[in-house]
Amino acid sequence: MGAITPGVRLHDLPQGTVEERIRMAGELGFSCIQLPSKVLYASMGIDRCGLTRELADHLRAVLDEAGVSVAVLGCYKNLATPDRQQLTDNFAEYEACLNFAQMLGGCPVGTETGRPNAQNRVADDRMADEALDAFMDGLARVCECAEAVGGQILIEPGWNETVNTPDRCREVLERVPSPALGVIYDPVSLLHPTIVGEASEQVSRMLHLCGSKIRVLHAKDYEIVDNEDQDGWCDGSGSRLVCHGVCTCGNFDFEAIAAWAAAARPGIMTVIENSTPSTVERSRDELLRMGHSVMCEHVIL
Repeated sequence: MGAITPGVRLHDLPQGTVEERIRMAGELGFSCIQLPSKVLYASMGIDRCGLTRELADHLRAVLDEAGVSVAVLGCYKNLATPDRQQLTDNFAEYEACLNFAQMLGGCPVGTETGRPNAQNRVADDRMADEALDAFMDGLARVCECAEAVGGQILIEPGWNETVNTPDRCREVLERVPSPALGVIYDPVSLLHPTIVGEASEQVSRMLHLCGSKIRVLHAKDYEIVDNEDQDGWCDGSGSRLVCHGVCTCGNFDFEAIAAWAAAARPGIMTVIENSTPSTVERSRDELLRMGHSVMCEHVIL
């Protein structure tokens, strides 16, 4: 076993049904996928009411045939929204997805960390303490649902959301001390143009503060584009960070993450994000290479 188990985000694969994309993932040599609820809904023509045991049994059969497991069932709904009606609907989405995840075999449900405005707009209000409080209030309720069904809810910190630094992530983990709560760590999602030169220090801090709660990794690379005309990882510097599949740009070094995995979480499911059909195999091969390399070094040591 390598230090990491490469996976792929289902909607980064070529167009097709969920079943076709699961088979594509298996044919490409991936052992796991991230399955977003919105992709499942669109492919099956359903909403959360269609998350039935019959559908779970069908998908499990397809997954088993392809040799693929679900690393994360995505339910990326805003838990910090001040819109009470929307928040109630979002809670219903999480409850349905947590139940469905158990039917699928017990995979975790992944979530964003939200923004404190009804438009879910990226704005400075996400940096306030009140924004973090609002997110934690919503998260605590979802954790109760997860505990009730024996499930897991994983938060994914990101610069564009309320949990936008390793320290804020640690605060959430301390103030919402649920055994059902864990972390999806995407190191590139916590970067922005002004701090890319401090990436290794930030990785070290995240692993130190939150490593014991990391259950899934996301693997990306990035480039810096000299404009802020579109949504993205922007910080007022005039530039924005654009994401690509891991090891395709040479700007983010994933080796330190792989080394941590070898020591602390061998075989951790690691989902490549923002890949394209032309880059996904290169990203897969690089993850496998570094995963086996650092595992060998760890065994020797």
